[in-house]
Amino acid sequence: MSLNPLFENLWNTYCFPRLDKYLIMRAKEFLSESRGVTARAAGDTYVNTSDPTDILTIGTVDVIVPQGANAFETTEDMQAAVQASIPNNETVVYDNQATQNSKAAIIATVTDTEGETQYWVRYIESVPPQGVHGKWATLKGYKYGKAQKEESVPIKPTDIIKDNNPRTASDLASAVKVGIAAQVQNTPHAALAQIMSTAADLALQGKVSDQIPGGAEYASVIAKYGGEYLGPIAVIGGNVRKGDIDKLLAKFELDSFAGTTVSFPQSTSEELIDSIFYLPNGTQLKVSTKMSKGGGAASSLSGVAKQLTPEIEKEHPLGSQVITDLGTLDSITGPLKIAQQFGIISEEDIAAFHDIPKDSRNMADIKSENLLNITKRQMVDAGSLNRPDYRTYYHCLAAVVNSMINKVNLNDDFRAAMLAALNNNNYLQLLTDARKVGNNLTIDYYGKFPAEFAGRPYLRQKSYYATHRPKGRVGFGLA
Repeated sequence: MSLNPLFENLWNTYCFPRLDKYLIMRAKEFLSESRGVTARAAGDTYVNTSDPTDILTIGTVDVIVPQGANAFETTEDMQAAVQASIPNNETVVYDNQATQNSKAAIIATVTDTEGETQYWVRYIESVPPQGVHGKWATLKGYKYGKAQKEESVPIKPTDIIKDNNPRTASDLASAVKVGIAAQVQNTPHAALAQIMSTAADLALQGKVSDQIPGGAEYASVIAKYGGEYLGPIAVIGGNVRKGDIDKLLAKFELDSFAGTTVSFPQSTSEELIDSIFYLPNGTQLKVSTKMSKGGGAASSLSGVAKQLTPEIEKEHPLGSQVITDLGTLDSITGPLKIAQQFGIISEEDIAAFHDIPKDSRNMADIKSENLLNITKRQMVDAGSLNRPDYRTYYHCLAAVVNSMINKVNLNDDFRAAMLAALNNNNYLQLLTDARKVGNNLTIDYYGKFPAEFAGRPYLRQKSYYATHRPKGRVGFGLA
């Protein structure tokens, strides 16, 4: 049985009859680059059409179907499976009503602005051959808000700071104000210039309880991205000492961060950190920043691989191998090697995969029966097979990768190795706590040292499709 990591424990806990028949699969397992709820990524947002301060953040989107079929035999079986997939006493929102023809379902987990989890359920008749994309256009009463509220708002550090130069807190605050003003000029987000100027000034003064006029509208994006530079400004320049900051200073025998500068690495080799503090005693302190209610960590396994130790590798050999191979080998070799390790494919299958002509559009060119069956089971969006850029080679690769991800995500040794490696760090973790006060905003900052990573690690991929070479490696998240 192939289950995603969030729901495996629920199946085991609720003991739904004959669970070996059923399959919960990530909506993303349908190869698609189209839109709709099922195509959203973790972190995407939906904004209430009546109340713009009511924002839901997507966690996971999963399809509930019987294994080997596209629908349950009865509506009752389907509803029982849905019920078994949702913990007791959780908030459930039904996006539509089940009918006698509803034989499959989609469950989306979202987080509201208070950090509470909701389970949204969408009933469908069955899973079409082309996949579920298009079966759920939007969350009822909400509109897709990521582009408006986050991704199109140009306040990411990469939008503002484009070099590795160390800066004082005062210089960083000035660079932030000038950079954001230039970014938002003549855009729908022009008001952010004053909002972020005020935020930078308050951070520099350590005034974490003062309100930022008009900031509530951008609370999520400021916490998610702005905290990466506002946090360092507050800690270094504003002498904000919350959480483990004093513990950190004591370790390095410092009274404060006076004289400290900060840089923002431009290289992807610094995968798990957002900035570097250069302490007066010559120490370089790596800093990881996130929202106080945000989940997860950086998505690059290459950074995790660097934190493996001989002790971790000895205690968790299989999990360590997964991390190392997926994090250091190329985007084709790594997944194939791990898929073989987990018994999904054989050495002969790998040879057959490499024999598929790169320009082939015909599944008959897959000479391995096992690979052919895996590829046929990998659903794609309607019309994908007829697209001029469709390639059997990449369709087969994506199918193997998704099968590999499903198996690895159920492996306890992988989870244990991930958490052990993540927590083998000497980082400062800066958390940004943005709170709405009417139309205004307050932003507070506190530290954890060393950085603490918790939750349930799982592999995820956003790069493997049936139409092109993967644009990146398999990544990970924390549930």
